Amino acid sequence: MNRFRSTAPLGVALALLLGSACAPSPPTPAAAAPSAVKRLRVVHTNDVHGRILPQPPRSGETRPAGGAAVLAAHFDSAAARFPGATIFLSAGDDMQGTAISNLSWGRATIAAFNAMGYDAAATGNHEFDWGQDTLRARIRESRFPWLAANLFQAGTGRRPEWVKPYAIVERRGIRVGVVGVALPRTPEVVVPGRVAGLEFRPAAPAIDQAVREVRAAGVDFVVVTMHIGAECRVPGSAPEEESRECEGEMLDVARALTEPVDLVVGGHTHLRVLTTAGTVPVVEAAAHTAEYSVTDLERSGGRTRVTYRAVRTSYADEVTPDTSVARVVGEWEARVRSGSQRTVATLAAELPVTENKRGEYALGNLIADSFRQGAGAEASIINNGSIRRGLPAGPVDYGLIYELQPFQNAIYRVEVTGAQLRAALENALSRAEVDAHVSGLIVTYDPRAPAGSRVRSVRRSNGSEIGAQERVTLGLSEFMAQGGDRYTSLSAGRRTATGQVDLNVLVDYLRTLPQPVQPPAVGRWRAVGGSSGGPG
Repeated sequence: MNRFRSTAPLGVALALLLGSACAPSPPTPAAAAPSAVKRLRVVHTNDVHGRILPQPPRSGETRPAGGAAVLAAHFDSAAARFPGATIFLSAGDDMQGTAISNLSWGRATIAAFNAMGYDAAATGNHEFDWGQDTLRARIRESRFPWLAANLFQAGTGRRPEWVKPYAIVERRGIRVGVVGVALPRTPEVVVPGRVAGLEFRPAAPAIDQAVREVRAAGVDFVVVTMHIGAECRVPGSAPEEESRECEGEMLDVARALTEPVDLVVGGHTHLRVLTTAGTVPVVEAAAHTAEYSVTDLERSGGRTRVTYRAVRTSYADEVTPDTSVARVVGEWEARVRSGSQRTVATLAAELPVTENKRGEYALGNLIADSFRQGAGAEASIINNGSIRRGLPAGPVDYGLIYELQPFQNAIYRVEVTGAQLRAALENALSRAEVDAHVSGLIVTYDPRAPAGSRVRSVRRSNGSEIGAQERVTLGLSEFMAQGGDRYTSLSAGRRTATGQVDLNVLVDYLRTLPQPVQPPAVGRWRAVGGSSGGPG
């Protein structure tokens, strides 16, 4: 956390006096800057998704990284060794995703963020997963503002009173205008009823208007934190290495701005991005507290320049975890421990997800099978974006299942026509890659055909083809049943509530299987030429 604030908890100040180990810090000038020069360090995270407990090594690594107490210690180091002001920002999607956070309806994550000293957060799409009442309650508990300059009450020019377009943060004589932006496509990726009465407008015009207002208020720097991301084919591996071959909405928005901003930090895609869009420096980090970005800005002579930029890994062995933050997290972990550590099933083998979450793999088929059985349906479809992590071999507890299926979506049995089903499958192939999992179906497709005409045949598992006018029952999440992720054809079906949610359906299904659970086979998607829709 920023230990220089007058609002810092007493435990934080004591920790500083006692002296904790600090992470390696980027090189900074040895001498203090002249009074005419103003320096700002921006430290940012994105897509924390409730990962406030100590985290295991990421795939392909052996060193643990992340968790709130470890990340707070990295924050401390970044602030302590910089001769200027430091602010801490989030680019959204912070609460939804783990047992400790979900079982507390996000309270545990907010408590951790308060202790870590965040200055502002963009409002992510997953902030709405528990509805607006719960979000407003969590915002009231936050010691920092939640920002969304493009969020309005539908049909009006008024913003909801619980979210702000921007905040002005003052630190060590520096005034920083922080503008926040929500994902404009939030209504497409959230259960529709949970954003009822809200309008998400285009990002760039909203940012420009907010920038004009903060500039008029007299600020030294303007930083935009947006829950909008990008993707780079060559993301870069060293902390300071620039990303190359980048594209995405975050870059499009930055290029469309007409008002000057000094930095854009983003999120949503969970990917490392360190680049420039037009003249605007842009940065995003990996999700789940594993990474954070550091950007140093220097302003003199009426101009701002970047003096240092990096995306750093929050390795646990580089710091002594912040004791005050660890205590807050520990108190919340104790409250949910009995529920989160109960074993659900034992897996015979690891069930990973693909790096880009696309393709067909055993874990997705397992979840689809659970939805089909739980709804008592003939078939099911799940969007790959709902699969939030892989599962290790061996015992699996509720905590892991919460990370895999954190959304608590109701499960529906939905009756659709064969034509509506086929349209949904075309949507899953819109990028010429398989982007959904199915159960009870065999789908043959041509990835080389034009979008919208890639499906060649849709058959039941017994081999019988499904005609356009036939009726089929599907087990679907509430999100899919209401047309989320552009599965609009499914929203036309006749829905019947099952009274169950996704997590419980999966747990119940795992318990019915012989232990240890064997991975289901892939091959439900079959590309023309004989290959399956699996990765690779």
